[in-house]
Amino acid sequence: MKKFLIGGIIAILAMQWVQAATICDAKLALADARLNLMMMVMTWDRAEQEALKVDIDDATIKLETVMDAMLNDRNKSDDSQLTILQDTWAKFKKTRETKIVPAVYAGDNEKAIGIATGIQAKRMAIMNGAVQALNGDNCNY
Repeated sequence: MKKFLIGGIIAILAMQWVQAATICDAKLALADARLNLMMMVMTWDRAEQEALKVDIDDATIKLETVMDAMLNDRNKSDDSQLTILQDTWAKFKKTRETKIVPAVYAGDNEKAIGIATGIQAKRMAIMNGAVQALNGDNCNY
C-alpha cells in the first residue's frame, strides 16, 4: 500500500511538471514569435527580414506543436483557455502572414508596425492571458 501511495504521488507530480513544461514551452514560443515579428517590422534590411522570418516560422512550429500536445492531454477545466489560445493564435497568424509580412516585404514597414502594435498587440494580450490562466506564470527562465 505504501509503494502504491508513493508511486501515485510521484505520478501526480510528474504529470504536473509535464503540464507546466508544456505551458512554459507555449509561453516561450509565443514570446519568440512576437519578438521576432516586432524585430522584422522594425528593420528595412531584407536579409535580416528573411532571417527573422525563419525564426518566426520556427517559433510558430514550436507553439503549434505544444498547443496540439496541450489539446491532446488537457484537463476539461482547461478547455476554454485552450480554445481562446488556439482561436486567437489562428487570427494572429493569419494577420501576420497576410498583412504584416507582405507589408514588410513591400517596404511598407509603417503599415506593418501599425498592425503589429494595434490588433496584434491586443491578440497577444489575450493569448498571454490564456497562458497565464493555464498556470504559465509558474515558468522559470
